[in-house]
Amino acid sequence: MAAALRVRHYHPTDSDRVRELDAAAMGATDAFSVSVPSADLDSIEASYIDVGGEFLVGETGGRIVAMGAFRPATGYVTAYVRDLPDSTAELKRMRVDPAFQRRGYGEQVCAALERRAREHGYTDLVLDTSPDQRGARRLYEKRGFEEGSHERVETDSESFEAVFYHKSIADET
Repeated sequence: MAAALRVRHYHPTDSDRVRELDAAAMGATDAFSVSVPSADLDSIEASYIDVGGEFLVGETGGRIVAMGAFRPATGYVTAYVRDLPDSTAELKRMRVDPAFQRRGYGEQVCAALERRAREHGYTDLVLDTSPDQRGARRLYEKRGFEEGSHERVETDSESFEAVFYHKSIADET
């Protein structure tokens, strides 16, 4: 049986571990051929909390082993998931330390983020992931996210394949 996960709000003293976790989780997958920009991790408060979002971490044994965030949906995701209400948040930075995967920690963080998003007044969530991220896709589908389009996303600095998901959280309790 997996050790209990304590999900809590991000604190600035978590910054180094959050970056380590992000690098470990991204490095453990070959789903991304490009480096995922991490400017948002340079200022988590400004990128998530100050704009009406959240950044949560999950701890077990006093160590951060999972994380995730949401913020108002903006940027390229809104170009690929159409007709979103203004009350839509984008799920971001869902990560679980590779040594702690398949223990339900990602699902616990995702559930906590959904609850917090609803408390913040959001009615919908969107996200994107790589087509090769099968575990992440199973998690999102298990949580009720509906798969939308598969797209080649072109940004100023990169090009990548993405699968977009959407979920209404307005009627959940």
